[in-house]
Amino acid sequence: MPRSKLSITETLSSLSVSIYLPSMLTAIGRGGALVALPLYVLDQGGGPFLAALVVGLRSLGTMVSNVPSSQLAAIQSDKAVMLLGLATMTVAAVGLASLSSLAFLCASALLLGAGSGSWIVARLLHITESVRLEQRGRTISVMAGIERAGALIGPALAGFALQSFGYLFVFAGIGCLFLAAFLLCLWKTSKIKVRTSSRVSIGVVQITIRFYQVFLKSGSVMLCLSYLRNARIFLIPVWGVAIGLSPGEIGLVMSLSSAIDMLMFLPAGYVLDTLGRKINLISSLVLMSCSTVLLPLAGSFVPFLIVAMFAGLGNGLGTGIVMTIGGDLSPRYGRSQFLGVWRLVGDVGGVVSPFAIGMIAQSASMLIACAFSGMLGFVGVALGFLFVTLTLKKRVIGQEFSAAPKVDGADLRPREKSEA
Repeated sequence: MPRSKLSITETLSSLSVSIYLPSMLTAIGRGGALVALPLYVLDQGGGPFLAALVVGLRSLGTMVSNVPSSQLAAIQSDKAVMLLGLATMTVAAVGLASLSSLAFLCASALLLGAGSGSWIVARLLHITESVRLEQRGRTISVMAGIERAGALIGPALAGFALQSFGYLFVFAGIGCLFLAAFLLCLWKTSKIKVRTSSRVSIGVVQITIRFYQVFLKSGSVMLCLSYLRNARIFLIPVWGVAIGLSPGEIGLVMSLSSAIDMLMFLPAGYVLDTLGRKINLISSLVLMSCSTVLLPLAGSFVPFLIVAMFAGLGNGLGTGIVMTIGGDLSPRYGRSQFLGVWRLVGDVGGVVSPFAIGMIAQSASMLIACAFSGMLGFVGVALGFLFVTLTLKKRVIGQEFSAAPKVDGADLRPREKSEA
């Protein structure tokens, strides 16, 4: 039965093995790599800057692969790009397991990020093409919740395995997880051809020009959100060290914050599909901005825990929001290219965040870095109120449809016309 005729329960069930299970496996693997990579660099004599560089290369690989992956999906299919991404991550894990030079490690980290970006873009395209608008928020929020669960499980498993078995075992195990996800996708995921006419060639530049206002306005809000999310990951443990907490106490706070974050995916998905996307977006930005500004006031364990849990709540309310709004705004033709550029815009904030915070903290202070991050979040709130429309409901305006601009003969009008 086509997913357009399924109930939400049937839709989620139909995606359980083909999308959700591979997502869990890859999330655990990527979460484990996020811990093992910097620790291995430090273990080999590299300093904190080199460790941050390796992690940054992984994020950079994810960012630069978004647009090429979306273009490839338009030529081939979403499944082909998903398989390519999973295969690339598997090869990268094999490279990490070789425990070769630091230069080879950097190359493997970059490759791991590139494969991850391809997998994420193609997976989003698959869901956007196959799931109805009124079910999209819950479908994507479940996927984002699975990602968060994997990000919580992966570091814990990697930390235990590193102490017990060493780096070779951990990197090899990560490779096995990616390989299992590849085989599941190959076996269970259906192929959905992107709806771009074979007679029409729609390029990324054309899509960017046609929808530059969307990327400039709504995309800037996503950039602020991405910046805040990565700032939260960096600032909370660093501030915990600054106020003299032990690694165990900081780890406990991070785990509780992540648990609150993970538990919000079902409520967030319900709100996305009933009250609208904008409510989740603004609530997430406000809570994370406030917690970032208040973080320097937390001088002991209990206030620190409260602020961190509010940050986790804010991030949890934004579960799946970037992918959902991107899917809503994407045009019928050129959808894969649009989503690639959309992901690129959002990822810029995540890549810039740790470097910007580090520079501000080094040249000024952590207090200024927290204040700057929080203020940027409030800028995102203002931009969200001004520019982000309610994409849950749709209305058809015949005059706009007939007057919609075309690129090389293709109708690039967004499939769902949003209303404020």
